[in-house]
Amino acid sequence: MKIGREDFEALITGEKTIAPYIELDPLAGIYSVFGVRTAGNPNYLVRAIYEMYETSLNRKLAVKAVRKLFRSVGLGSVGLASLLKKQGMDLTPAQFVMLVFTLQHQQGWGAPFELVEAGEKRIVLRTKQTFESEVLKDWNMPVCGIHQGWIEGVLKAVTGRTWFCIEKSCHAQGDPYCEFVCDQVEPSWKFKAEAVVKGESAITEFIEHKPLQGKIQLIDEPVVMMPRFIFTSMTQSLKKTMGEAPANGVNYRAYMDMGRENVEHYKKMGITNPKTLSDMAFTFYAQMGWFSLVGEEWDEATKTKTITLSHTVESESFGTTEKNVCFCTAGLLAGIIEGSFGIKVQAKETLCKSKGDDHCVFSITNRS
Repeated sequence: MKIGREDFEALITGEKTIAPYIELDPLAGIYSVFGVRTAGNPNYLVRAIYEMYETSLNRKLAVKAVRKLFRSVGLGSVGLASLLKKQGMDLTPAQFVMLVFTLQHQQGWGAPFELVEAGEKRIVLRTKQTFESEVLKDWNMPVCGIHQGWIEGVLKAVTGRTWFCIEKSCHAQGDPYCEFVCDQVEPSWKFKAEAVVKGESAITEFIEHKPLQGKIQLIDEPVVMMPRFIFTSMTQSLKKTMGEAPANGVNYRAYMDMGRENVEHYKKMGITNPKTLSDMAFTFYAQMGWFSLVGEEWDEATKTKTITLSHTVESESFGTTEKNVCFCTAGLLAGIIEGSFGIKVQAKETLCKSKGDDHCVFSITNRS
């Protein structure tokens, strides 16, 4: 089916709907709009996608994961942008995103969109409800990750710039409408890292895995996955070479250096607040599987910081040993604190899951 400029203009002005451009052949299993093959999306499929992510994350981060997925969908609108240019139509980013979602809502993706604000670097959109806000109303929270990602992708497709979309209100949590505030931003490691620390994103959103090329990147930095048996093998090899106590000391110092270096990396982003630096390091190591932070306490009288972890990579790897095993983690925590606060400290594990304790607990004190 051929579609021309006058058709798009009629759709934009509301003189036409997509109905005349829909072709449906049930027996052949073909459904197309403007000659482009498409398919229906039952509500249980959308719910299944969200719940799939929820099982390994939580609901808030599941929304973020869906957002990343549909950002790629939005980027696909670059084809529509090219077609419009060939037709001699030079739409603003706001006009283009409104056209895209006019086409989408007429295919059942929610109520019509309203353009609330249209600036060069900020666009605000509003709708009474989206498809996902109806499907996931029982979540009682902002759930429109599909539309957030979709909008971000569409705007990047038409502008070539990065956009960040926040859902300010959501039909699923009882608000009268879903409102999306979209800002053009400069992509940066700092921006992404701070979102992870605040709990607004998980590192899974920023992992690029290319297994056939043997590459993994986390926010543009090369990383590797290390199985536990490699970790335990290296540790045991050190113990055989130099003895248990010296090996524990080497591991402690090596991981202390790693903690300090990690903080220096964050400082190069322009982050200077000591608490932010340490929180960032703790969050990233936790989400990469090194440990799970239960809590932090500060004793002013003894100048002692106590960090409680539900487990560490060592306690999980070595299992029950009847003794403390977390020398790498102790060094890592000490290095993070030293690098963040600019002080000299020492860390000691006082309780350990491998010894039969409920948690791995570390006391961190000043050293002269």
